[in-house]
Amino acid sequence: MGTEADEAGRGYVEVPTKRQVRDPAAAWEAIEEWLRQHVGRDLEVEDVAQPNAAGVANETLLIKASRTVGGTRVSSGYVARVGATEHLYMDLDIETHYLMYDVLSREPSVPSPAVVGFESDTSIFGEPFFVMEWVEGQVPSDNPPFNAAGWVLELAPEQQHEVWRGAVEVMAELHKLDVAKFGFLQRPDLGSTGLEQELNYWLAYAKWCGGDRLATVQTATDWLVEHLPRDAPPGLSWGDSRPPNIIYQGTRVAAVLDWDMVSLAGPECDLGWWACMDHAFTVGRALPPAPGFGSRRDTIDLWQELMGRPPEYLDWHLVFNALRLQLVMVRLPALLVAADQVTPEQAGQLTAIGGMEWLDGLLEGPAPARFGSRWPGWEQ
Repeated sequence: MGTEADEAGRGYVEVPTKRQVRDPAAAWEAIEEWLRQHVGRDLEVEDVAQPNAAGVANETLLIKASRTVGGTRVSSGYVARVGATEHLYMDLDIETHYLMYDVLSREPSVPSPAVVGFESDTSIFGEPFFVMEWVEGQVPSDNPPFNAAGWVLELAPEQQHEVWRGAVEVMAELHKLDVAKFGFLQRPDLGSTGLEQELNYWLAYAKWCGGDRLATVQTATDWLVEHLPRDAPPGLSWGDSRPPNIIYQGTRVAAVLDWDMVSLAGPECDLGWWACMDHAFTVGRALPPAPGFGSRRDTIDLWQELMGRPPEYLDWHLVFNALRLQLVMVRLPALLVAADQVTPEQAGQLTAIGGMEWLDGLLEGPAPARFGSRWPGWEQ
């Protein structure tokens, strides 16, 4: 495994965040008037900025404002998420993000930012957008990875353990929610179950991004279709399930973020993504995990304890999420090259990060078991 890590680590390229697409000062007047209509006429915007680590899917604006409450001037913060014109994800709908935050803001078991409103009028910013309240706190970094540098590594191991455990706990709380509350995620045209719908979405995504030309993608898609579980547990899938999509206050989870990949594929889909991303940010970059974080097996064991049942079809979900990661790392470099943010050579290195070769052997065995997994990487 050390050789694999060394080889992968040499090709590491930092993924740039989304390039600023507008002058924040030019958005000042428009967002101030919108907020006055939705929050209060006495609101005054004091600053509009784009964060340094805003991800790559949608434009984000950070807004500082103030208004009078009970005769006292009170500061407040808001976050605007604006739909993109060049999408990382096929058929990405910013309204889905708003609906997720709207539902979760009424779920006490899952900390989530309160929403202010959704705006479909594209004359304001050129795309639909929504606004939610700003949640103070810290987010584990992607660039550089939080297990390489940053505030998480500065914590004592026992505090790091609390950060890891909090992420698994809130993931399990998401999985316990009644899927009937998320009817807007149904895509009956893609299949009869949430898992089948999500598989068919990514098969279409493979053609859309050109990843279907890769031999490993072809092998994986054939295997996934042949072995699609027909009795997999239904449920909500966060999608991009990992600590960098959580705001922490100290070591406490303050808010769950990022619904770019949300679906009704079921809880186990999140375990597969967690494992793939953990592998990519440790072995894939020749980095050790944060000392206080549990292993991938620890994550599964804690999840099972919290859910009161064992996970099912782990191997299928591991292959599926390795496929999703590979396809994202085909589409993302193409976007970055088009925006002159990376060179074609760097784009090739990024695509290699998502390579599925580390799954060798998994696709060659028998159909995935109802319980358990054959992948030894779960133990790490």
